[in-house]
Amino acid sequence: MGKELKKVFGNRVKHYRNLLGYSQEKLAELVGISSHTISYIERGKNFISMTKLSVLCNALQVEPYQLFIDRDFSPDVDKINEINRLLTTANEKQLNIVIGLIHSILDIN
Repeated sequence: MGKELKKVFGNRVKHYRNLLGYSQEKLAELVGISSHTISYIERGKNFISMTKLSVLCNALQVEPYQLFIDRDFSPDVDKINEINRLLTTANEKQLNIVIGLIHSILDIN
C-alpha cells in the first residue's frame, strides 16, 4: 500500500476516533490490537490487517470506504455521520423535537 494512502487512512482513523471521544487505548481495546499499533496506523507507518479492518470500522461506526477518502473530498459526510450517530441514541420525543428544529431552520413546511 502506498505511503500517501496509509497517511490518508491513518488521518481518517484518528479523525473518527476523536469524533467518538476515544483514546488510542480505548480504540485499541475495542479492536483487539495494541495502542502502539493504533499510533503507527494513525501516523501512516503501518496498516491494519483485513481481518481487523471490519472490527475497526465497527468500533469507529463507519463504513470501510470512509477511511480511504481524503477529508477534503467530502467534508459534509463527517457532519452527517455525526448527526446520524447522535440521532440513533435519541428517544421518540427527542427525535420529534429535532425534526421540528430542522423544519424551522430549513423553512420546510
